Amino acid sequence: MIDYMQLLKVDLQGLYTDQLERINKIIRWYEIYDGKQEWSTNEELDYKPTKKISNKIKELIDKKARFMFGKEPYFNLKPIIADERGSTINADKAQAKEDLLYKILDSNKFHSKLLKARKDCSIGGKIAIKLWAQRDIGLKIVFSPAQEFIPFYDVDDVDNLYKIIFVYMVQDALEPAEQIIKKQTWEMINGKCILNEGTYNGTGALLEAPFQNYNTGLDFIPAIIIQNGGLTGETEGRSDVELLWSNQDIYNRLTSDDIDALKFQMFGQNVFVDASEDSLKNIKIAPGAMIDLQSDISTEGKQAQANRLESNFSYNDKFQDTVNRIKNDMYDALSVPNIGLEQLKGLMQSGKSMKALYWDLISACEEDWTEWGPALEQMVDYIFKMVDVYNLYNARDIVRFDTTMTIEHTYPIPEDEADQQRLDLEKVTAQVMSRKAFIKKWQDVEDVDAEMEQIATEQQMLKDEFIQAASNELNSGD
Repeated sequence: MIDYMQLLKVDLQGLYTDQLERINKIIRWYEIYDGKQEWSTNEELDYKPTKKISNKIKELIDKKARFMFGKEPYFNLKPIIADERGSTINADKAQAKEDLLYKILDSNKFHSKLLKARKDCSIGGKIAIKLWAQRDIGLKIVFSPAQEFIPFYDVDDVDNLYKIIFVYMVQDALEPAEQIIKKQTWEMINGKCILNEGTYNGTGALLEAPFQNYNTGLDFIPAIIIQNGGLTGETEGRSDVELLWSNQDIYNRLTSDDIDALKFQMFGQNVFVDASEDSLKNIKIAPGAMIDLQSDISTEGKQAQANRLESNFSYNDKFQDTVNRIKNDMYDALSVPNIGLEQLKGLMQSGKSMKALYWDLISACEEDWTEWGPALEQMVDYIFKMVDVYNLYNARDIVRFDTTMTIEHTYPIPEDEADQQRLDLEKVTAQVMSRKAFIKKWQDVEDVDAEMEQIATEQQMLKDEFIQAASNELNSGD
């Protein structure tokens, strides 16, 4: 484990104990998410109690993340000044800027990282997006979970991030001296972003320092913090794992006890009365087996009997009510509908009914978008500023063209997709959305430009065929 005391004691000063305690909590939340949900049992029993772990926490967090980011959000850039009639100069410049953005996002596998980051944010309560630029490589987008960074905010303005420390385990090992850890500190000093980076071993000894008081040339820290819930003034966010854990623990214990109860109570027992000891030893319970049942000679006047004592085990309804109530509480906590196939059978043809079932989840995701939306907008703004400062991809002129941006998001509900497509088609018809933007958003096409050329070619062929047919008809009339 990383020795945070050695690496962070100077930076954290009196805050070390609180931060270390929180980091340990976050590590525990990740263990719970991964299924480490053990509990102690009585070891003096004459049987080994069942421990059945039904990881509802992971299931719910993954479901919400897939619903929110299963479909990649669309970054739509438009020129601030509209083109004059018959001109596409400004629209083309905005499209070039959008194409550059998607080149950067796609090279960083942004959609995949975004989906995973949503899960990390639910587990640890927050995530950080860090932007890293090198002229010969380009721009890298790095998502960091809560245990890998410590932010510092202005006391009078919690939105003002003036310093952030990232700590990564590069090489893990049992011996601290063999561990390799990277520590980065980004800090605003006199309006400039200063970077210090060092590589350490597990004892805190400095191995390498590639950046010392390095002026990045930026007037901002290239990192954005996204929190999961919370109230005004809070900077840590809330963990969904912590919210769900008490119900998950009870659920695991109840279902495990139920298995043991079934194991001992659901099967009937054979009962032999007044049977001799020798005949009991020779009894074989098997399909079609014969039993030579003899009376015990010591029980004069009594006849040996064989009976079957069946179980009257009947707590099932109460048990189901209890576990279903606990499970529903967990689903309700994240606003995820608890819907099975039977409940969906009558709704598959109705998009509006499906949307009604998912309304609470949609509302919860829209609430989350009030945090994620501005953060992603800030990320894009920082990307363009860094391309400008470092002239990445030789695209300085492209990013300096002024545009507006909206982030459009859809959820995986049939009616939602159909409505969005219909609205976008109306925009294309009204010439407020380009055909290229529509194809990029809704069609699974690798080369949008090639698709546009193919459409234009086919339209020209149809036009030529129409003109030829009209010409032939006129000639035949003569």
